[in-house]
Amino acid sequence: MVVLGSLCLVSSSNWLSVYLAIELSTLSLFILAAQRGGSGQSAEAGLKYFVLGALSSGLFLFGCALLCGLTGGTHISYINLALNSGLDFSEVRVSIGSLLIMVSLLFKLSVAPFHMWAPDVYDGAPTTTTALLAIVPKVGYFSILVSIGSAVNVLLVGVLFSMFVGALGALNQTKVKRLLAYSGVGHMGFVLWGIEVGSFESIQASLIYVILYVIMSICVFATILALSTAKSLIVEFGGLSRSLPVLALTLALTFLSIAGVPPLVGFLGKWLVLLSGIVHQYYLVFLLAVMCSVVAGVYYVRIVKIIYFQASSSFLISSKMLKKENWINFRKALLIGAGLYVIGFTMFSPNLWLQLAHWAVGGLF
Repeated sequence: MVVLGSLCLVSSSNWLSVYLAIELSTLSLFILAAQRGGSGQSAEAGLKYFVLGALSSGLFLFGCALLCGLTGGTHISYINLALNSGLDFSEVRVSIGSLLIMVSLLFKLSVAPFHMWAPDVYDGAPTTTTALLAIVPKVGYFSILVSIGSAVNVLLVGVLFSMFVGALGALNQTKVKRLLAYSGVGHMGFVLWGIEVGSFESIQASLIYVILYVIMSICVFATILALSTAKSLIVEFGGLSRSLPVLALTLALTFLSIAGVPPLVGFLGKWLVLLSGIVHQYYLVFLLAVMCSVVAGVYYVRIVKIIYFQASSSFLISSKMLKKENWINFRKALLIGAGLYVIGFTMFSPNLWLQLAHWAVGGLF
């Protein structure tokens, strides 16, 4: 249902169908977040996601009501054409309607300062649900944001807050899923920056960034699921290089790629977005993005240091001895291998993604 909702969202061109597609995937994620029976943390995650999701849905409907009531239609291109036709519409109502729709979508994307639900929901939900929540909806919301563009510079505000919060929020985290939640907030800042610029090259850079982020997230979450960590603590990765060296190398390369360390693929995505920002004279945002990337690299490198240079604590060693030996099943191994292959292939030959993104963005212009 989540995947179906995202597919419908990508192909929607009417505000009513956009709302139905969003709710189809969101309501399914409500249930998945709280599906772990007997877990108060999972129930809390589902409840928080439900309350804030209902709030953002209300904002979205109110914004749609303002725009559709003014123009007399529900089709996105028709509304944009009517608003740009020079007719005498109330600018206040148009601005409020666009702002409410944009804020609702930023809620769904966990963009700062509307990210308050993400760390708790990511941590409390089952890991499979967290992976689904962090990966699948991003592409659908990206397509809608590209189609409607920026509204009263709210995207630029989201870019600045997301980069700052994503870099500083994860520094003191001890759980890997909370760290990935703040990491996602920071990455959404880079994606929104390309949409805010609005040029062909910047949207192409944002699309490539989203694709690479999805691939790297699949690889990370598949590895975490394969390890079957007890509490999803970062220190549980200690000694992984001795017990599972291949898996340790995969996880280390993926985290370094997410950090944007050259010549890995994460650097390619950030470089393309930064280049488009420099071309369009976003110099202050460029400086903030570079500083936040350096700060964010600290906690990714810290995980790599724990994997290779920190032994497991005595408590974790004793808990592992009580558990039976965990074998990685074929599906998880295949998923991890496919993700790592794409990361390595893109590092040496990125032309495929560049061409696909060029064709995809060309349809919008």
